Amino acid sequence: MNHRFLTIIAALFLSLSFAQITYNPPGFNKALGVELGKSSFTYKGARVQTTTLAGLLYQVRYEGPRNDLDTAGDVIAAAIGDPGIKKPFVVWMEKNGDKIARESKPLTVNLSSAFTLTFLPSSKLVLVIAPMEADASAFGEPRHVRGSGPVLIREYSDFECPACRALFNRALEKILARYVDTGRARFEYRHFPLYEIHKQAVPAAEASECAADQKRFWDYHDALFQQGVGNYIGIAKSLNLDIAVFAECIAERKHKDIVEAHRAEAESLGLRGTPSMFVGPFQLPNPFDIDSYERYLRMAKAKAAR
Repeated sequence: MNHRFLTIIAALFLSLSFAQITYNPPGFNKALGVELGKSSFTYKGARVQTTTLAGLLYQVRYEGPRNDLDTAGDVIAAAIGDPGIKKPFVVWMEKNGDKIARESKPLTVNLSSAFTLTFLPSSKLVLVIAPMEADASAFGEPRHVRGSGPVLIREYSDFECPACRALFNRALEKILARYVDTGRARFEYRHFPLYEIHKQAVPAAEASECAADQKRFWDYHDALFQQGVGNYIGIAKSLNLDIAVFAECIAERKHKDIVEAHRAEAESLGLRGTPSMFVGPFQLPNPFDIDSYERYLRMAKAKAAR
């Protein structure tokens, strides 16, 4: 992956309002005004082909004239359900299209926060729009896992992050009840402390690992989001932990390496904020959208069965 392109395109693309990818395929065809049910068709002189996974739209392949950026922008906008993305794409391609044309290997860049755009070497403009997908080797060994379902949901989070607290308060219980408690998925917490803006993010993460030594990670996790960061010994006392052992763990920064490894992993995945959520290999556009987990679970299960 070429990070020069990744940084530029991620800075320009807009937030998503709705996504056709991971939804039923007819929505994509309808957005372009083409006949429903067709998986391969001509659109304004370009060739478009769709691929499904578990009956859901998985990938969109576009092939058209290299100078027709408007048509490519239309297809991208339909694929991710955001008309506002067309203009940034066109502007970005006007600046970087010549560089892309010289690439001899496929080039993948981030498309907003949960999709990718892969340019394929060709004299034409050939690209594939797909959900953000990480290889299994990109994830470290599971550490804090709830449930025993076949698909692993991973949350990359920061105990000082207001949005992470909002996810805890508004959505986590429902996610666990609907998908984990029913045996459809496992749920894992992984650290992504944004220490540049959250000064207590790393100490809080390390404190939670000290609680994990006494098999109380999830209780400590809940308490941090409920009470806030800072009073680590006080929370440990409220949970009846061995305070001497806990305090020594904190003072020695016993789990510094674990927290740093999780942070490095999040960065290598290209994550830019918290909370970031993966269902199997797929990154979710919106972790607060509880219904979206259903579609991504279907896709992750089908992907694993291939």
